[in-house]
Amino acid sequence: MSATEKPVTVVGPKEGVDFPDLGLLEVPAKVDTGADSSAIWASNIHEKGGVLHYVLFDRISPFYTGKVLTTQKFSVASIKNSFGQSEFRYRVSLKVRLAGRIVNVRFTLANRENNSQPILIGRRTLHGKFLVDVSRAQRTGPARLLLMSTFKSPNVVAFVKGVEKVSDDLVITHATYDDVQFSFTAQGTRIILFSTGEDIATFDIVHFKTSGERDVTAAMARYAKKRGVKIVDESTMHFAPSSKLYQYVLLADNDIPLPDSLYVAPSQLQTAYERFVEQLGLPFVLKGIHASRGAHNYLIRDNEAYNTACAAIIAEGVFVVGQKFVPNEGDYRILVMGRRIALVIYRSRADNSTHLNNTSQNGSARLVELADLPTEVQTTSIIAAKVMDHGVAGVDMVQDSETGMWYCFEVNSGPQIATGAFTREKQVAFAKYIETELKK
Repeated sequence: MSATEKPVTVVGPKEGVDFPDLGLLEVPAKVDTGADSSAIWASNIHEKGGVLHYVLFDRISPFYTGKVLTTQKFSVASIKNSFGQSEFRYRVSLKVRLAGRIVNVRFTLANRENNSQPILIGRRTLHGKFLVDVSRAQRTGPARLLLMSTFKSPNVVAFVKGVEKVSDDLVITHATYDDVQFSFTAQGTRIILFSTGEDIATFDIVHFKTSGERDVTAAMARYAKKRGVKIVDESTMHFAPSSKLYQYVLLADNDIPLPDSLYVAPSQLQTAYERFVEQLGLPFVLKGIHASRGAHNYLIRDNEAYNTACAAIIAEGVFVVGQKFVPNEGDYRILVMGRRIALVIYRSRADNSTHLNNTSQNGSARLVELADLPTEVQTTSIIAAKVMDHGVAGVDMVQDSETGMWYCFEVNSGPQIATGAFTREKQVAFAKYIETELKK
């Protein structure tokens, strides 16, 4: 080795990668000598006028910032995907810090949503600079366990302290469901521990020692698993998606547009007014996460209305989610049967004494021609039904009358096909759907 040549740096099979110019630290990376090139998860990739635009990671990633990066120094390479098919992908150069060493890495921009790590370090990057020691610890510090329980009983607190004493490689954060906050915005989904601000996706592993509401647990487990966190008991993810909260996690992770929403535990509800206003503005809606047909749905215009709604919610033991009010003239119940739209029903409220358009709340309804529904709304509705894995679904879509934006309110697995308006048309549509299914 010459006097000017740097020594080889030893790395493990998994490392944390820093991007000093972008302020991103400890992004998980897989180090793979079997891969030729390095790759990084990117989204919104497009070329215009000789300039490449892209965003690192995606909205479902805890490392996503939404910042658009641009460069004129890029190339296009032919890459074989996991099916052995050739695809053209862009390559860019980014400065990174790997194992304390600053290097410029030529990354292929790819969708790595379904990969265990958002970054892949291949042998071209490793050659002459890094040596991979497969026996090296994959973490630079202790593993972080999030242990969720219904409350902090003396027995559980003692158990946590005892486990930490016998393990030097484990740090446990013990939290309760009262400390959990769900946030759904255009910037992405976040589930945090409100007391610390920590995103549960930043932990290495999560154990749900006890479950609060099953759908709250399932939503947290789905969210964490999607972001590469290990789940001790994966059966916690299995839940029929009837809860709005659980639905929102699945829908948001599949780019279905939702109104900004915020969930806090029932025990925190009475003191959460300012939190709701800060994120959702006024007015906003409080809606029961298990409710249907417009039940437990309150329009909040001020603190007095909020306190009145809270009293009713607490008295009835209802779990609610806050949601930004979407101004509208009516909404659409889109009946999807077997990945095809069977009927479109437009619903509008009787008068301005209510914000609800449901026919069960005295709203009126009329059939709408499928061609009158924008193509992107049709596609969104079909994808939403597929995400929920419903053969028959009622997808509720609404258009903001001020901005023109479309949002999904809910995906119903029991969309009143035997009751409500246009029962005859529903019968015909359902019969056709069953006949089609039997022919497959």
